[in-house]
Amino acid sequence: MKTVVTGLVLALTITAAAAQERLTMDAAVQTALQRNQTLQGAQYDRDAAKWGRLNAITNFLPKVELSGGVTRIDPASERRANAAVDFIKLAAGSFGIPQEMLSEIKPFAYRDTYAADITVVQPVYNGGAEFVGLSAANAQEDRSIAMLRDTEQDVVARVRTAYLGVLKAEELTGLARESVARTQRHLDLTRRRAAVGMRTSTDVLRWQVQLASDEGTLIQAENGLAAARLLLNDAMGVDLQAVFQLDRGAAGDTSRIASTLSTVAAEPPITSDMLSLHPSMLGMDAGLRLADAGISAAWINFQPRVNVAFQYGWEKNNTLKLDGIRPWALALQVKFPIFNSFGDYTNLQKAHAEYARTESQVENGRRGLVMQATFARMNLRAAAKRVEITRTGEQEARDVLDAITRRYDTGGASNVDLIDVQTAYTLARTNAITALFDYHIASVGLARAMGTISIQN
Repeated sequence: MKTVVTGLVLALTITAAAAQERLTMDAAVQTALQRNQTLQGAQYDRDAAKWGRLNAITNFLPKVELSGGVTRIDPASERRANAAVDFIKLAAGSFGIPQEMLSEIKPFAYRDTYAADITVVQPVYNGGAEFVGLSAANAQEDRSIAMLRDTEQDVVARVRTAYLGVLKAEELTGLARESVARTQRHLDLTRRRAAVGMRTSTDVLRWQVQLASDEGTLIQAENGLAAARLLLNDAMGVDLQAVFQLDRGAAGDTSRIASTLSTVAAEPPITSDMLSLHPSMLGMDAGLRLADAGISAAWINFQPRVNVAFQYGWEKNNTLKLDGIRPWALALQVKFPIFNSFGDYTNLQKAHAEYARTESQVENGRRGLVMQATFARMNLRAAAKRVEITRTGEQEARDVLDAITRRYDTGGASNVDLIDVQTAYTLARTNAITALFDYHIASVGLARAMGTISIQN
């Protein structure tokens, strides 16, 4: 019966695993690039900046406006305004004015007056406002593009780190299950031997305590795996409860570990010039250009403004028809600022101060990027060294465990001996797993710090 139940559980486990969607690291990255909410927000910022640049270009183009309206006045005002016209018409005969000429006399006011005009304004020179606006819009767009690339790299690094975190948690969970199974096997063996007088009840109790400890470690490992899966799903922007079968090839490449120590040590110190194409660096440079455009914008208030305006209209009368006379006007508008209560001067000084502040922030940001990249390189080198050390320790612990296990099976070793070496092996194996994945995570961290992380693995 036990065999049947075990087979059924195994079959269900295989079926559940087959039902899980297989996921590679590159596929996880592509999913995040499409669904990550933070990245989508950065894309919207980029789109807004693009439209802002196009909007700045429109400031060079003429503005055309069609205006119209209707005005109603009270009867008394209408009578007073047209009193002279009424007098002329009544006295026309006395003054010898022909009746046909009276039809040309228009009222001075209508009860309902309709008006319609078309106005065209072409900017000529407004202190360079159009050029400054375009320069600021270009800087804003460049900054938004740089921030999008920076966010994209951040998302890629986050997904890869989370992906490696899941693989690491799976390895540690597998190790915990292996420890539980090994301890259970020794507990069963010790019970059988105790039943025939070859072991004591104290020996059985010790293995029971060790089994409880291993089971507690397994629960912690399973909780860590569940948390790692949540972090990966959140980074990808998918359902938090989704379960994927991860491709382990992402953690299998150890060919570069051996060369990392010598390669990293031989590389020159990281400078800001080496990070000139880092998205964060490009974003800061664009921000400095934006601050410089702020100074130029403050100078506009000291400059003259020249615009050409053309207006074409129809006679204002008491009908909606565009009839009657059609007046037009062409105007050259020139304005020159004289005194603005020192407001323009204070705005200029404020713009200079803001530029100096931005310049200081950019320099501080550059230094910060250099430090991050330097620390990331140091961390990668240390991680590679830990891989070498823990590999040796794991192999030694494995050899000792095999030797003591053989002696214990033949009665030549005590419970304490086997439990100690088993614990030592588990710790050595845990350190080796941690070191290996820390190395891969450190590689991702260095690429992120250098601004060279790519979408493809």
